[in-house]
Amino acid sequence: MSWVKAVSVDGDVFDEDGDDITLQNKEWKKNMEKRVKDGYRDGMDAGKEASLQVGFNLGYKEGAEKMGAVGQLKGILSALQTWYSLQQPESPVPPSVSQLLRAVVRHEEVMVEKMSMAQLQASASVGGITESMEDMEVEHTNTDTDCRGDGCGNKDCCRRGAAQEADSTSPPTPCQTTTQSSFSPEESLDHLLRSCMDLVEELGLPEQLFHHVQQLRNP
Repeated sequence: MSWVKAVSVDGDVFDEDGDDITLQNKEWKKNMEKRVKDGYRDGMDAGKEASLQVGFNLGYKEGAEKMGAVGQLKGILSALQTWYSLQQPESPVPPSVSQLLRAVVRHEEVMVEKMSMAQLQASASVGGITESMEDMEVEHTNTDTDCRGDGCGNKDCCRRGAAQEADSTSPPTPCQTTTQSSFSPEESLDHLLRSCMDLVEELGLPEQLFHHVQQLRNP
């Protein structure tokens, strides 16, 4: 019969070997797709972990430097406060020393809080932790800034400056600030160090102490 001859020529209709090969190909393709997905996922996790580690390292380095400077500054002011209490018991500790010490302690507390918050942010970018520390660096005007500057916090002085602008013949009056002025809770470290240097000069303390504080400001 013709169909018998066709089968004998074309081969077995039920090719078991062919079915096995097809199944193997499908299984191999499935396994490869799974491995690609797993590799992509592992790569993403590894990249994220590496990025977070770099960010943590950068934040830790900058945080350690800032905390070290704050710790030394607090130690200097604490030593001054103790020295005045022991050497001059009849005289009160200069208010400027106590005020500046309180500002440094508050600044240290804020720094610790910021660092703790940054470490809890699991999705932080490479610069996330450092940016959190930089947020603390509130800009302050130098004590020699005149009333026409943008950062003057002395309202009376600035009002005088506005009146002087109306009278072009009057020169601008510079803002006069002292180390006894009130400090913001997030006083920048640089401003605190500058205030300490001014305090050393104001109280006539040794020049070596002035240079030590200056080195903390410019490491």
